[in-house]
Amino acid sequence: MDDVQTLVKHELSGSTAKHYVARLCGFHRIQASPMFREALDWVKEQAERVGLEGLEVESFPADGKHRYWTYYSPPGWSVRGAELRMVEPQEQLLARFEDTPQSLHTFSKGTPSGGVTAELVDVGTGLRASDYAGKRVKGKLVLASGRGEYVHRPAVVERGALGVITDSLIEMPHVREGVDVPDAHGYQGIWPRAGDMPKMGFGFSVSKRQGNHLRDLLREGKNVKLWAKVDAELFPSTLDLLTGVIKGASKPEEEVILLAHLCHPKPSANDNASGCACLLEVARTLSKLISSGKVKRPARTIRFLWMPETNGSVAYLSTHKDAPKKIIAGINLDMVGENQELCRSTLNLDCTPDSLPSWLNDYVASLVEQTSSVFDRHTHLGQSSTFRYSISPFSAGSDHTEFNEAGVGIPCVMLLQWPDMFYHTSMDTIDKVSEDSLRRAGWITAVAALGLANADDKTAFEWANLSIAKGSSRVMNAGRKAAEDMFVARAAPKSKDRAGELAKLAEYHRARLEHVSSREQAAVRSLTRLADPKKLRAFVDKHCSEIAALGRREQDRFEDVVAHIEEDLGVDLRRSGKEKWSSQEGMDIVPKKLFKGTLCYDVIRDTLSRAEYEKFQDLEDSDPDFGKKSVEILNFMDGRRSVADLVRAVSAEYSPIEPRTVKAYVEFLRKMGLVEFA
Repeated sequence: MDDVQTLVKHELSGSTAKHYVARLCGFHRIQASPMFREALDWVKEQAERVGLEGLEVESFPADGKHRYWTYYSPPGWSVRGAELRMVEPQEQLLARFEDTPQSLHTFSKGTPSGGVTAELVDVGTGLRASDYAGKRVKGKLVLASGRGEYVHRPAVVERGALGVITDSLIEMPHVREGVDVPDAHGYQGIWPRAGDMPKMGFGFSVSKRQGNHLRDLLREGKNVKLWAKVDAELFPSTLDLLTGVIKGASKPEEEVILLAHLCHPKPSANDNASGCACLLEVARTLSKLISSGKVKRPARTIRFLWMPETNGSVAYLSTHKDAPKKIIAGINLDMVGENQELCRSTLNLDCTPDSLPSWLNDYVASLVEQTSSVFDRHTHLGQSSTFRYSISPFSAGSDHTEFNEAGVGIPCVMLLQWPDMFYHTSMDTIDKVSEDSLRRAGWITAVAALGLANADDKTAFEWANLSIAKGSSRVMNAGRKAAEDMFVARAAPKSKDRAGELAKLAEYHRARLEHVSSREQAAVRSLTRLADPKKLRAFVDKHCSEIAALGRREQDRFEDVVAHIEEDLGVDLRRSGKEKWSSQEGMDIVPKKLFKGTLCYDVIRDTLSRAEYEKFQDLEDSDPDFGKKSVEILNFMDGRRSVADLVRAVSAEYSPIEPRTVKAYVEFLRKMGLVEFA
């Protein structure tokens, strides 16, 4: 451990970070709401105390009408109280906002002062037209298992229901199902557009136990009536975000950015009070080490950003058009404080996407790996660590997605504890937060920030060497996995088209080996931004050529494996699946993206007809990884790649995606006017 790492270890406090978490848990931090601004002002006050410079709150109009790239801003929302009761066939308190803030769907409209009483109707998921067949919901309340935002439109806006009652939770197989947290209220929101506001209603989130009880009563033929009262209002407001810096000494115009989203309902301790608190403790630690003279002021500026999730990042990037030129790298802190045993979590380093290969992944990964030697005891049998970590492919789903988007191109990784038993529920409370987790995430972030801000020619050579070694290993692992998958497939029970399946698998791995080799070379070459290309170019060129040669050797070895299997089974696998699907109609189409930034899902829902949208939902359901794959399809869509190229790239990054899925997605985008065909 070098001097800087030791100094950071001894200064950074998990206890102080957890104290910050506890304070943030007291705010109902909904985007564009007064309490979000109160939380932001509190963070600003603390940031001033710890010595951050240039602190500024940036405000952007938020009214359901203003758009930042494809994202509509939410309206302002203020809530003073809410309550939901069952009044027939029995009296029962189901939810009270004051007790469980997450029980009220965010952006719910207020009811008359005396509340409303209405019959309850079970509409299944509440997402599709078939859920409403033969049911009259106008003037009633609907009980649904779908997400509140997506139920509200068909139920309330289109069919006149008064409001929505949900008991939905995001389920994670083998980690969290409804039975694991039967009394948790899930985080649900409505997120209305300005044009829909006159028709909007309200929503409540009940627990799985309560939802099951209500359904049992309805199945028994009971007439279930609920009384609901919501004291809330919607109004024009602002999206507010806070930025501050540790100004660079010699290259202040270049920046490293550290970010965390501040929003989510009270308490939302780990998501994401923990990320914001950890970021604040990193700011305190670095500021103190610099002001005390123990650490030199870094060459580049370190910028800190607290904002509403996604909407804040998009507003920031869409207005700071010079950000891609200024910011060399970023780290996003999202859910970093989990007690791993209680939450069943693992600290994940979420890498940059394959559409933006970067040296950043290996550098930050090296720090993640060092945490065991830095923080854990050593015995004569080895390290005694029980702390879990993982290096993971790009998953999207948080603010680093906007920075990594192809048109922005800022390499940004994320530290995230995942999965989490209590994610997006009322049980995400301060007792689930670990000082040790906060300390480790803070150490990784602070050390990485200083390393990035001070990186020079010497550092670039060191990191190039690291990426070359790690990248070469990944190329060899891709070759090993290709051979292993073929041997496993050969041993599998015979099927009707065994040769065709093996041919398809072989073609997938050929494309993947080529993809991995190209990705690793691009990651090494990305380092030239940090150093004088003339000094680094020869070194990079030489070793990228070696990675390319290694890729070819792995391809040759793989072809030997394929030939062996062909001989063993008496089949010809070179009648590959490539010719089968790549020659299909539409595979040679070259789509061109016509919008900036990532794609807001609401654009799809708002643009397509109800029937078309249900077909799009079927497309989503056809692949469990469609969410992150669809993000990368757009990132790879550079106006040169064909649909077939997009299939190969996204399949190589994650897992095979059906060509018809990509083709259908591109056709939907064209129909919505979001892409054109070259």
